[in-house]
Amino acid sequence: MGANIVVGGFWGDEGKGLISAWQAYQHHALGVFRGCGGTNPEHGLFIEGNYIKTNQLPLGFIFEECLIGLGPGTAVNVEKFLSEVKQFRLSPEKVRVDPKCPIITPENVREEIGDANMNAIGSTKSGTGIAMSHAALRIAPLAEDMDALQPYLDDVPALANRLAQQGTISIESTQGTFLSRYYGEYPNVTSVDVTAPSVMAGVGINWRSVDDVIVCVKALPTREGTGPMGDVEEYSVEEMQALGIVEYSSIFDPQTGQRQIRRKAKGIDYTLLKRIITLNGANKIALTFVEHYDPEVRDVVRWADLTPKVKKLVDEIETLTGVEVSLVNTGKEWSSVVSKHDSLPPITGPLVSRLKSYILD
Repeated sequence: MGANIVVGGFWGDEGKGLISAWQAYQHHALGVFRGCGGTNPEHGLFIEGNYIKTNQLPLGFIFEECLIGLGPGTAVNVEKFLSEVKQFRLSPEKVRVDPKCPIITPENVREEIGDANMNAIGSTKSGTGIAMSHAALRIAPLAEDMDALQPYLDDVPALANRLAQQGTISIESTQGTFLSRYYGEYPNVTSVDVTAPSVMAGVGINWRSVDDVIVCVKALPTREGTGPMGDVEEYSVEEMQALGIVEYSSIFDPQTGQRQIRRKAKGIDYTLLKRIITLNGANKIALTFVEHYDPEVRDVVRWADLTPKVKKLVDEIETLTGVEVSLVNTGKEWSSVVSKHDSLPPITGPLVSRLKSYILD
């Protein structure tokens, strides 16, 4: 019983949603919650080459079909919320929104789209930052003010704590630790803190109920927009193209209209990783995108089949941080995840069928 928290290391895009989904599935979570940010993160997974994503809801529910909760620390875009509720065929009993969630208005979105500073820092311009600033000024509308959200309203902190006493719940953060407004390289940050303590507060979970804090770490960390990437060398676009490890952003270049290419580090800055672990209180690491580090490991699903190169990286991380690497993501497909203890539940036909049913035409 208790809560497992999944947070992002470095600068985001580490597969938090995928890892959260596996955590929920592995532990038969009674609920998956979000407690910070708004609609800016994109949590997604691939099934047979098709991409399934959420912007407003946590993605972790997708395997387990458990209850979903948005804590009072989460800003809500009503239109996107209702769109995702429809896509995943969720009833009001299945999705609960705290009455104190601030609302992202269309005006908030337009204001960020027209702000040159938002382009400079690689913002998704979702309106979340403006909504959060209005909440701080006590002028934001709240979920309790919105007619369309009335069927979904609930005391989410009370709900999360009750479920954590009955079984396991998962809590999903939104962005990488160093995009936190508290700990990132200001102004190249998001509008809120995204580390485990703030996520807990944003859901309202009692800290005594937390079992594990899992930090997701890319084998080769990436970053959107400007800002430093630690004391490591960075790949050029040409090098990434030659190696076949280019990643395209969810952010479009305002001049070309094309998706931007994510910057990519050639390794992990362990000084920064240790700080990430300290700030989040992480006791487990999920190592992701390892197929970019070693293509030979692509789509491996057994720990014993990890390549010597990847096993050496795992040993190095564990030795230098003192934290166990418990999960390894080996490929693009949602099923390409390996557990160190071989304790992942089997992939069933009904699960695959349900996931396929969520694919948009």
